[in-house]
Amino acid sequence: MAEEKMSFEEAVKRLEEGSEALRSGRLSLEESLKTYEDCVRYYGICKDMIENARQKIEIYRPDSGEVEDFDEA
Repeated sequence: MAEEKMSFEEAVKRLEEGSEALRSGRLSLEESLKTYEDCVRYYGICKDMIENARQKIEIYRPDSGEVEDFDEA
């Protein structure tokens, strides 16, 4: 699956799988380094998606009828 089209859920799943593999102690040093690099990349994908979603969220204040950006709240 291309990273540009990877869903948040898929990136989290791969990050979890990589983390479990690293904790297992069954990987060689070379495999561990590759898995770590992959996990860093999946973490970045998740972080970027969260930041993009955060920028799109608006908060509606029914008492005043105003809409604010998430970061302003």
